[in-house]
Amino acid sequence: MRIAPGFLGLFLPGLAWWLWFGEKKQDGGEALARIFAVSFGAITALSLGFYTIRVSLSPLLLGILLGLCFLAVVVGLYRHYKTAFNLSWLIALAVLGLFVAWRLWQASDLVFPNWVDSQHHVLIIRKIIENGGLPSTLEPYLPGPFYYHFAFHAVTAVFSVLSGLAPEQAVLLLGQVMSAMVGVSVYALAKSIGKDWRVGLLAALFVTFVTKMPGYYLSWGRYTLLIGVMILPVAMAEAETLRKKQVKWWQTSGLFLLTAGTLLSHYLAAFLLAIYLLIMGIEWIINSIRAKNVDWQAILTLAAPALLALVVSLRWYIRVWRYSATFINKSVQIPEGVFQFNSNQLNYLKYILSPEAGYVLIGLALFGLIWALFKGEWRKFAIWSLTVAFFTAPFGIMLFSFRSDYYGLVMFIVLGVLSAALLVWIFDFVSSRVGWRKPLTAVALVLALALVGWGAWSNADAVNNGTVLVTEDDAAALEWIARHTPEEARFFVNTTTWGYGLFRGTDGGGWILPTTGRWSLAPTTFYPYGLDVDSANLWTDWAKRASKVSSCETDFWELVEEADLNYVYVRQGTAGIQARELAGCERISKLYDNDSVSIWMIDEYNADDSSVNNEE
Repeated sequence: MRIAPGFLGLFLPGLAWWLWFGEKKQDGGEALARIFAVSFGAITALSLGFYTIRVSLSPLLLGILLGLCFLAVVVGLYRHYKTAFNLSWLIALAVLGLFVAWRLWQASDLVFPNWVDSQHHVLIIRKIIENGGLPSTLEPYLPGPFYYHFAFHAVTAVFSVLSGLAPEQAVLLLGQVMSAMVGVSVYALAKSIGKDWRVGLLAALFVTFVTKMPGYYLSWGRYTLLIGVMILPVAMAEAETLRKKQVKWWQTSGLFLLTAGTLLSHYLAAFLLAIYLLIMGIEWIINSIRAKNVDWQAILTLAAPALLALVVSLRWYIRVWRYSATFINKSVQIPEGVFQFNSNQLNYLKYILSPEAGYVLIGLALFGLIWALFKGEWRKFAIWSLTVAFFTAPFGIMLFSFRSDYYGLVMFIVLGVLSAALLVWIFDFVSSRVGWRKPLTAVALVLALALVGWGAWSNADAVNNGTVLVTEDDAAALEWIARHTPEEARFFVNTTTWGYGLFRGTDGGGWILPTTGRWSLAPTTFYPYGLDVDSANLWTDWAKRASKVSSCETDFWELVEEADLNYVYVRQGTAGIQARELAGCERISKLYDNDSVSIWMIDEYNADDSSVNNEE
């Protein structure tokens, strides 16, 4: 394994950028956040660039690009080593190490990335690696055009190649490191606004240990949103930094890469960044009117790189629109009785904003929001937070396809930053009026650490057991399939309803396509994105009928014939047909059994090594 060199290679672009163009007065936490996020933005933008000019990213070309980045880092270190680093870097790395250890511990019992979305994430990454860059289609695995937000997939594909990890393991590892990085990103945002490291550190601790999100993304496999909320705060922080000083045009390259990375990571993250930049633009207009003087350089410093990133990203957005315009919700829905809470959404919102320690942050953030509205440097963030909170409220209002719970998934940024800011403001207010600062500091530290510890205790288990689909026995069976079945093999797997009229595999069978390339019923929930309507309905019908099969009766054999199936994958204890039923079926023979998972061959289909039986 080359995991450590893989991470080093992944972050070389951002490190090179920071050494040449970054603000050297920033502390280690601010710098690390930018290095991570700019690296991801650069990889994403380059992926789109190579796709546009139809150039594959071969191992040789990837090596050349990394070599150039390494050379830029070496020269940059030579030029700036005296001013670039200080003690704050060691502290930032130690804090990040703590965050990473926490996230990896939370995921330590998982064999594969969790739940249903992870399956198509891994499939897309597999295809990107095989294609040497962004593909136009996921064929031969799934038909039709590819037009999904791809930042996470492009970054993880690079990490998979550099580290030598299989795509599913690269997703699991990098996903948790990315989740830890969110805390550093929030630190950078809070520090850039208030210029107070205490607010930033406390906010980072809150979003890592106290709020349910983003740690709970692990259960759902929401990695595309995860990379979005990792880059988003850094993009906002960089915009704040550029607004407050005069810079050369090349120093705006960071905002360009961060904006591009956000736009191509997740559409909700892109929307939230657009809101923040719009608020900054309105502030500039108001200040220009008040001063009766227009500072064009100030607005161009923000607008030029952001608009350039939008122009670059339009290459992909036009593709998305081309293939999804018929079913994308383009309306704004405002129900009657707009201030009446939707009870279902309210209960779900309580769940994603829990546990009780998170409710404490909601109360603190509410007062912090009021306070921030009257503090000049915090007012923009307060207005942005108020906007996010309004859309989070379960009134039933929906812009485009973003329901209220979507905003709830990113509310941790608001809660972490505003609650941390309020506590620091209260501390400073009290300490300036009493003569016993040291005892007050000790009490404040104990209370803050108690809140962090309470949150960590409540959020220790970030995995919903109901979302775990793969066991070690599944992983072993999937490896056997890859080695002992032909590429054209087609599997019957047990299925169950998932939502949106689709069905999913109940166990490791749902991972057959992403990990082995073999087709199965319910071949990830991503297939409707490319199939024509009739074919999508047919595949859905097959999966639906499979969910009702419990024995090898007529309905089973009709499905086998229609879907041209020649293998069966079952795991003991899941819904649907089981090994004991298959054992008594004619025309079916067992090929593999590890006590939990068994694989069967239908009819006399000639499989490679079909004589292998009971392999552990």
